[in-house]
Amino acid sequence: MGEKRRPDRDAREAPDTPSRAAAFERRALARLAGEAETALDPAVFAATFDLIRAANRLMYDFETSVHRPLGMSWAGFRVLFCTWIEGEVEPRMLAGLCAVSRGTVSSVLNTLERDGLVRRRRQSADGRVVTVTVTAQGRQRVKKAFALQHAREHQWLGDLDRQTVAALVETLRHLLEIPRPGAPAAPAASREQH
Repeated sequence: MGEKRRPDRDAREAPDTPSRAAAFERRALARLAGEAETALDPAVFAATFDLIRAANRLMYDFETSVHRPLGMSWAGFRVLFCTWIEGEVEPRMLAGLCAVSRGTVSSVLNTLERDGLVRRRRQSADGRVVTVTVTAQGRQRVKKAFALQHAREHQWLGDLDRQTVAALVETLRHLLEIPRPGAPAAPAASREQH
């Protein structure tokens, strides 16, 4: 016995069309509303569901259309870009800037260093402090990658008017300022630096 096909599912639609996502979101809300142990706030669910989907779509698109053709992953570009912007940076700082674990940064740096895009240098006598810099080849690659990605960003947001883009930036920055739930509050001085 096969699963009964729902009328809002159209086999001709691509897997990630707006109508399929909206239909899934409606089904999720209906399912969650029926669960007694779930205190559902439909607006919060929809906002986070759509924000995550949008971020994932952008990252996937940038990686497949820009970074993979240049021989990098999305993570590789982010680490290379942050290193280029900072000039010289410790891996632990890169982890914070890229919002990934130190282990992930270490793995990505291994690949970038192997490819001649970054250089690591021991900064202390005991060798515990390491800094990372971008090589000349890395600068060339990150500038090209950024130019291609920025053109792609314009394709994604080009139909939005300036007010809408400004409101989106304001909303996202506000969201990024909210401390992670359950995390200790940062001292006022460090919040002002971000």
